[in-house]
Amino acid sequence: MTDIVPLDIRPVEPKDRFERIMGAYEALPVDSTLDLIVDHDPKCMYYTLRATQGEGTFRFEYLDEGPEVWRVHVRRLKHGTERQAAEA
Repeated sequence: MTDIVPLDIRPVEPKDRFERIMGAYEALPVDSTLDLIVDHDPKCMYYTLRATQGEGTFRFEYLDEGPEVWRVHVRRLKHGTERQAAEA
């Protein structure tokens, strides 16, 4: 069974959102899921994770797709390339 970590980012100031979201993802243990709720399409998070962590290290699943609320599950499957390089 996977742990689900809720994160409703809507009340957070826009300038602080990216850091908060990525920090929450980085803190996830492998096989845990971030339940992210935002007021815009979080597609940029998908592309950032793909670029920094590598494909196959996470699963990105839309649960709600707007127009006012987007909700995605981002499951960490394994540590990505950025973390592996830092630990080497």
